[in-house]
Amino acid sequence: MKLLKFIFSKTFMKHLIAAGVVIVLTIGGLYAYLHIYTDHSEHVEVPDVKGISIESAGDMLSEVGLNYVLIDSVYSPKGIGGSILEQNPPALARVKRNRDIYLTIYRSTAPTEELKVKEGMAEGVAEIILKNKGIRFEKTYESNQVLAGLVVKVKKDKETLKPNSRIMRGEKVTLVIGKGSEEKVGIPSLKGLSLDSAEKVLQQARLTLGYPFYEGELFTLEDSMQCTVRGQAPNPTSGKKVLVGTPIDLYLKIKLEEPTPPDTTDISNL
Repeated sequence: MKLLKFIFSKTFMKHLIAAGVVIVLTIGGLYAYLHIYTDHSEHVEVPDVKGISIESAGDMLSEVGLNYVLIDSVYSPKGIGGSILEQNPPALARVKRNRDIYLTIYRSTAPTEELKVKEGMAEGVAEIILKNKGIRFEKTYESNQVLAGLVVKVKKDKETLKPNSRIMRGEKVTLVIGKGSEEKVGIPSLKGLSLDSAEKVLQQARLTLGYPFYEGELFTLEDSMQCTVRGQAPNPTSGKKVLVGTPIDLYLKIKLEEPTPPDTTDISNL
């Protein structure tokens, strides 16, 4: 009975009202503090920076209180180097001030790719590799019985490329493919020629250079440059003909200087 009497007393009601006021003031103060601390009402509209330079984009974002972070760069022959490709959040989105806007730009230069196309590779495989790497190419065909339908070489500006050569995306190379033929041609004699001269003669005869075998010891590049053809296979047999594009192996040896004959002049007669 005393408890019920106390609950309905004026003293209890005063304490209850006072406690309620304290709770309301505490919650209201906390809400006001969080509202000010988080700057909840300070939102801005993200400008559209796609297509403009990174410098101009930075200025536009700074004017409305935003920052930017460059997260990636992508190469495209149609894109302008240094211009914005993508932004996140997108244009017209409302975000808080000092928010980071993530940007992707176009690269100014194309990345390089390892060629990875080598002699003897199937024509179709070589085409797929070059396409996947973004390397443009044209095809030419060269008479070659051994590599008919296969890659003979890859050239760029008259230079023969190696499988580990690096090419910029978008650059163009020439893919040389071997072509078989039923036509037959004679075999020229290459004895005494240098390797370069022998290769030119073979090209004129519509034959290809096989493997150069060096005889004897070579110590320097200059030694190999001085080598001349001592033999070849097949041999230039009279009347013998081979298919166009047939490879001719060469046997090379360094050209030795002829010894100077001794002076046999009889000085006693002078």
